[in-house]
Amino acid sequence: MRVTINLDDDALKYIDQFTAGRPMSRGRAASELIRRGYNRPLVTHMVNGLHVVTVPPGSPKVTPEHIREIEEREEVERARKFSR
Repeated sequence: MRVTINLDDDALKYIDQFTAGRPMSRGRAASELIRRGYNRPLVTHMVNGLHVVTVPPGSPKVTPEHIREIEEREEVERARKFSR
């Protein structure tokens, strides 16, 4: 399928690095990288009987403010569905 998307400069750089030495287009490379990221298993470990997600070094911290923003967005989306 042919689509037009806007990519951040760093994302395009990763695609170009991935295609270096490979006989593939940027589109095929983007598809492959998306599939790999989507299908990557979620790594967890146990802490006091709870599964805790293991994130890569340098990942942003989840703060109470982030959670409030997500909850507010979800509430707005639910309200929009019911108002249609």
